[in-house]
Amino acid sequence: MRRELKIIFIGLIAVTIFDVLGSIASRQMNFSYSYLGPISFIIYVATAFVIAKRAGKKAAIIGTASVGMYDATVGWKLSIFFHANTGGQKFEITPTILVTTIILVTLYGAIIGFLGWWLSTKISQAK
Repeated sequence: MRRELKIIFIGLIAVTIFDVLGSIASRQMNFSYSYLGPISFIIYVATAFVIAKRAGKKAAIIGTASVGMYDATVGWKLSIFFHANTGGQKFEITPTILVTTIILVTLYGAIIGFLGWWLSTKISQAK
């Protein structure tokens, strides 16, 4: 468990840096923050891949789901705090929207965790 915690922590740091810098850049350069989604995807897959290589499928899925939950809570607050350019989309964040977002992004992280594990097995087979 200790090996994957270090990778999860690195994934959380990467998400934090990405959310802060992405929010500032989207506002300063006037583009929609949502365009940065592929970079977030790469962070999730890379985290899952490294966890899977070191600790296996279960750890990769749970670890990346944890990164997703962090991104849906702390990451969302960071993007609000740093005034990410959301393309003019305005909506009220109700408890229902918050809980739904946390659940969906956590599931998204788990699915990407499975993808990262699968990629790690395919790359291992290629050797």
